[in-house]
Amino acid sequence: MKYLAADYGEKRCGFAVSDAEGRGAFTRPALAVRGRRHFLTATAALALEESAGAVVLGLPLRLDGGVNAASERLRGIAASLARRTGLPLYLMPEALSSCEAEERLREAGKRGEKLKNALDGAAAAAVLESFLNLPEDRRRLLMLPATEPRRA
Repeated sequence: MKYLAADYGEKRCGFAVSDAEGRGAFTRPALAVRGRRHFLTATAALALEESAGAVVLGLPLRLDGGVNAASERLRGIAASLARRTGLPLYLMPEALSSCEAEERLREAGKRGEKLKNALDGAAAAAVLESFLNLPEDRRRLLMLPATEPRRA
């Protein structure tokens, strides 16, 4: 199955997609977020364009694994996205995805503006890679929405 992953941020959101077999993660252009509705519309359109079979959202948790205000907000956004897309929606803890992504990019020689521009997609790819590496029984399904037509 092909997955679409998003690393949601208040200002920017990074995206990545897997291949059809769900083995690798490939970045997509980041989105400058202009509110919740804009994020939901753009993400639903990308899921449709990419023929994704499910969506994975990075879930911000405290380093001890506890929830915080950001994780509670994201759960609401995730539920709205699942209803809008009609796709299964998974949550993947992503406490250090941006740090991991920045380290990888620096190792690849990215600096300054090039690093900044690539960071959101690389963070989404790190979230997706972590998700794909989990056994299926350990993946956190938030919801399987009632069958509704997919819309952008």
